Order: sequence, then structure tokens, then C-alpha cells
Amino acid sequence: MWKRSVPAFLVLLLVSAPMLYFQAGNLVYSQAAASSPDCSGHAERNSPDRFSVELWHEDVNVVTHAKNETLADDLEHLWFESWDNATIEVPNESIELAAWIMENNASSPWVIVVHGIRSCKANHEVLIPAAWLHQAGYNVILFDMRDHGESTVEDGLVSAGQREHRDVLAVWQWLQDTKGAQPEHIGAVGISMGAGAVSIAFEQEPLLQSVFLESPYSSMGNIIEEELVFAGFPVFLKDAALFAGKVSSGDNLVKYEPIEAMDVVGERSVFVTHSLEDIRINTYHGELMCETARASVDVNGTVDCWFASSAVSHSDGDKEGVLSHITLMLTQPDAYRDRLVNFFGTSIGSPDAVV
Repeated sequence: MWKRSVPAFLVLLLVSAPMLYFQAGNLVYSQAAASSPDCSGHAERNSPDRFSVELWHEDVNVVTHAKNETLADDLEHLWFESWDNATIEVPNESIELAAWIMENNASSPWVIVVHGIRSCKANHEVLIPAAWLHQAGYNVILFDMRDHGESTVEDGLVSAGQREHRDVLAVWQWLQDTKGAQPEHIGAVGISMGAGAVSIAFEQEPLLQSVFLESPYSSMGNIIEEELVFAGFPVFLKDAALFAGKVSSGDNLVKYEPIEAMDVVGERSVFVTHSLEDIRINTYHGELMCETARASVDVNGTVDCWFASSAVSHSDGDKEGVLSHITLMLTQPDAYRDRLVNFFGTSIGSPDAVV
């Protein structure tokens, strides 16, 4: 009897293996790609005229600052007195993007600031650099990418910049059509996954002049592998997750890779910054982006990079831990602000120089 059962079992196993493989990949994909329209709680407590810093736990050994020793201890001088709301349509898609506009002068250059995954325009990670730029005289626009914040929820899934880069370009074009901005006087700041979306937009649109990339990833394929290792899953599930993404949402998460944008810098400008302690997106991603950009920049372009130690210990209510991802703006705010403002002053023009 068992001799007849064993072949039947093997047949069943072979038949079901592809489905099990897909289900495992879909589990990885759905968890990794899930968005957070509520902005992980930021939108509830933050607005341009009053925002604070909330941090989370990471398994980091090196600590450079306690939270109360950083910029997070005093943000009031960065709060905005006024701003305007705007709704921006993505061409040829049923997507509307919710935006905040901080405009100084119609003739000043514009900077687009793009948040990270499960975040939104209400996160301190975008409000802080936006405030520094606005105080320096730049016009600034922050917006929620699709499936985030107050923008259209398309499918509740993040595509690692594959679709989101079209949101960046929609805002870039809107500034030209609505505000009369010239392409050479528009730059973009991308934070974490936002840096991926900005990088892909930079590769797709040769007239996007200048990008400042905070904690960027170079390859989503590598990120998936690293996330699997971090979570204790076998690395071979990477291909299953990529396949599940194509089936579930139609997204090829590695169709466009941010590193490819660094091959086409030419006469444009790139700035890359990354904490040396970052474990959420390992520092080698930023270093590779920097090296590749430097190899492709022409004499009229610029590539600047800044890597420094930064990890913040914190206690938020019952939560205690250390954060190393996107913390340089908190631990070294003066150096960060000066590099940010000077970079755009060189690449898209200072507010006083643009007429």
C-alpha cells in the first residue's frame, strides 16, 4: 500500500510546489510592499506649523547622541507660519497628489521634497529640510506619494519607485505649468524610498537638474535580499517575492533601479548623504550611488557626498531604542543645513541670483 502512496505523494508535492513557492513569495511581497496611508501616525500629530520627532527601535550598537542632545529637542524655530494646499493630478492616471506649498517669491528656485515608505509630507524627515530651504529663500513643495497620506490610494501597495517616480515628475511638471518655474531652477530632495523615486525620475527625465539623496538604496533587488536575511527568511524567496509582485500588482520592482540613474549624471548635479551606522538601508548603497555618479559626471556637473556617524538613542513613552536611519539632520543639523542649501545654490541657483 505504501509503495503506491509514495509516488502519489511525490506527484502531489511536485504539483503543489509552485503554488507554495508563490504563496511564500506573496507573503514576503505583501508585507514589504504594504503602504501606510495614515502615515505611520505622523499626520495625526504633525503639521507645518507644529511638528516633532518620533523615533523607533533599531538593533544598533553604536550611539552618537541621545535624542535630547539633537535638533529634535528644539524644532520651534523651523515651524512654518503659513503654507498653501494644492492637489496635483498625475497625467494619464487616476491619481491625485496632496501637496503643501511654501512659496517665498515667484522668481525663486523650487525644491521638491519627497518622503519615504509608509511616511508622508507630515514627517519631520521632510519638514526639517523643507524648513531650512524655505528659510534660505527657496520655494518648497512637499507632497504625499500615491498610496500615502492624503493622496489617492491606488492599491495600498508601494512599488519602490516604479510608479512613484511618475508622481515626482508630475509635481515637477506642475511647477512649470502652474508656477512658471524653469526646469534648470527646480531641484528635488528624496528621503529613503523617496530617494529611490527621485533617482528613477532623474534617470527618466534628463531635464531634472539636481537631486539631493538622503539614505538612498541602490538596488531594490539587494534590499529585498537584505530584508529577508534581517527577518530570518531564506534568500531564495527574493525571486518568489519579485514574481508575486508582478502577478499581484503588475509591478516589476527591479525594472528601474536607482543605481542606473547615477550612470547618466552628465552635466547635472547629485548629492548623496548617509549615516555610517545605518542598518535600515546599509551605507554601502549610498557609497555605491556616490561612486557611480562620480564616474559619470561631466566637467559642468557636480557630485558631492557626505557620510558621517549618526545614531540616536531615544525613549518615546514606553518605547526605547536606537535609530540610525535618516538621523544626520538631527545629530549634525548645522552641517546638514549648510550642505543642503549650498548644494542647491550651486546647482539650481540661489534665490537672490535667480530673476
